Amino acid sequence: MLIAKFNRIHTLILAVVAMQFAFANPAVSQDAASRKITHRKLAPGVLIDIPSQLDVRDSFSYPMALPGVDAEQYELETDSIEETLYGMSRRVILYRDVYQYDFAFTGLRQIRVPVTGSDGVARSKNYWYMIYRVRDLGETLTYDQVKKSPQLNQVSYELKKGEPVAEENRFFLPRFTLEGWVFNPKTKQYQKVAVRDTVSPSVARAIRIQEDPRMPLLDGIQMSKVEIPKVKADSDIGAWGVAIWEDINPNIDYVSVFVNGLTNAYRIKRGEDGSVGFVRKTLQLNFWRPGDDFEEEKDNVQFGIPLVDSAKEQVLITRRYALPGPVIRAYVDDKMADRKVLIMETDAMVNMKDFKSALVPTLNKGSLPDVIATAFADAGQSVSRDVGVDMLIDGKKWAFKQGKLDIELVLEPQYWEPDFEGIRFIKSLDFMWIYR
Repeated sequence: MLIAKFNRIHTLILAVVAMQFAFANPAVSQDAASRKITHRKLAPGVLIDIPSQLDVRDSFSYPMALPGVDAEQYELETDSIEETLYGMSRRVILYRDVYQYDFAFTGLRQIRVPVTGSDGVARSKNYWYMIYRVRDLGETLTYDQVKKSPQLNQVSYELKKGEPVAEENRFFLPRFTLEGWVFNPKTKQYQKVAVRDTVSPSVARAIRIQEDPRMPLLDGIQMSKVEIPKVKADSDIGAWGVAIWEDINPNIDYVSVFVNGLTNAYRIKRGEDGSVGFVRKTLQLNFWRPGDDFEEEKDNVQFGIPLVDSAKEQVLITRRYALPGPVIRAYVDDKMADRKVLIMETDAMVNMKDFKSALVPTLNKGSLPDVIATAFADAGQSVSRDVGVDMLIDGKKWAFKQGKLDIELVLEPQYWEPDFEGIRFIKSLDFMWIYR
């Protein structure tokens, strides 16, 4: 009897030690996080899965000024400008393999946790957190280099989809940034605030106890060390983690969470000052709440943006969430594909006061704005700034001929468009894939 009792106690101690080791060891935590483990089954709709959005335009960059390549333009006496560093940098099409992980989360929530201060006194502190899951569903765009001729160095690039993610890229280096606006009653103005996620084992432990004690949750450091599991779309296997933010102003509203690291996609973009740099593909999740400091952990943070009828409030919301406005896109007819092909896109520079584009008057007068000509150059298209533009639809569509190309310019909305005296939202604004 005593031996049996001793064995039971010994087994229990070993189990407790093993459990503590599992939560302390990232490799063991990942083993539990990426396999089917016993945990509370989530009700339908609790886990919000964000559709991936791989864009072929993320896999190459047209010839343009390259970041880090400081090449001056000058004329040579004997050779063509094409042979200079400046000329060569503008003939290079940059191809790259792109991957994107599947991301799902359970919402943006709050929790109060007792924290011991430097004076030794424990005080209750409020934290915001997001539980999420990351999976590899094989969402990739890759290129095969194919030699055109054994005697020549020229190669062509063949695009393929669904290839395995390269082994060195099978990791998620998470960065969660929570941004929002806080109203200052003294100045009667909103102030933008931004907070990076933090690592706190004690808070993560409290969150796990509240949500599901049987579900291991990886912090950002642990998550960056584990290999993301390759699974099928109908599987619930994944690497589970938690993002935590502290010192959030209780009056914050118009909240967005920006998630970096889900994809290696980027673009080369020209800034307003003319400089060229990289912008990385980022997931933007939008939330809203009536901010106050009374039992803030009980506030229900809504996924999405508030729906309002007032034109003034619509403009305010558009600015608070930095919702991308209308763009001007250029298309050419592809006879082989029997469709129009997008060759250029640039911001339409719509004024939020009168909802009018600063580029439309110049186009309507038959000229090409310098901004659009520069956008063509950045897209690898040589377009004369003196080309004549024909108006097809007042304020919406124009056309011009450049060499053998018949180019059509169209003013198109992205997430919203002017509607009488206000704004009409035309897409779901719960989440967006942006570049920043």
